[in-house]
Amino acid sequence: GSTVGGGYTSVVNVTRPGNTTPYDALDVVGATEAALTFENIGPAGGHIFITDVDLRIDINAVTSGMAAWRLHLYSATPGSGLDDNAAFNLAAGDRATYLGYIDLPVPVDMGDTIFSQPAPQVPKKVKMGATTSLFGYLQTIGAYTPTSEAVLSLRLNAIGA
Repeated sequence: GSTVGGGYTSVVNVTRPGNTTPYDALDVVGATEAALTFENIGPAGGHIFITDVDLRIDINAVTSGMAAWRLHLYSATPGSGLDDNAAFNLAAGDRATYLGYIDLPVPVDMGDTIFSQPAPQVPKKVKMGATTSLFGYLQTIGAYTPTSEAVLSLRLNAIGA
C-alpha cells in the first residue's frame, strides 16, 4: 500500500572526475559512473510526490556554455550504466524503470556557488521500486567545459502520496 503524508529529503553529492574534458550537449554529468542514488526518498513500492529539486555546483561562476540541466529518474539502478561524459540514452533495458525527468534552469551565480532551482510547479507523482531509493542521471542540455573535480549537489524533496 501507499503511505499518506510524511516528508522525505535526499541529497546526492557528486565530485566530477579530475579533468576538464568538454561535455557535448545532452551528455551525462557525474562521477566516473554517472548513475545517482537518492536514498530513503520514499517507501519501497509506494507512491510519492516529488515537490522540488535543486542543483548546487560548488564553483564561483557559471561556466561559459553551461545551460539548463535535466534530471532523469528511475525506480531501479539503470542497467545502461552510463559513465560521466557519455551521451544520454534511454536504453531499451531501462524503459520499465524510467520515471520521466525534471528540468532545471541555467544556474544563477551566487558568489562562491552557482545554484539552479525550477519555478514551483505541479508535484511529479512517481511509484517507487523495490527499495526506498530513486536513481537518476544528470544531463547537461548545453555543451560546456567543466571545472576539474567540481562538486555537484542535487537535493530531492518529496511527500508520501
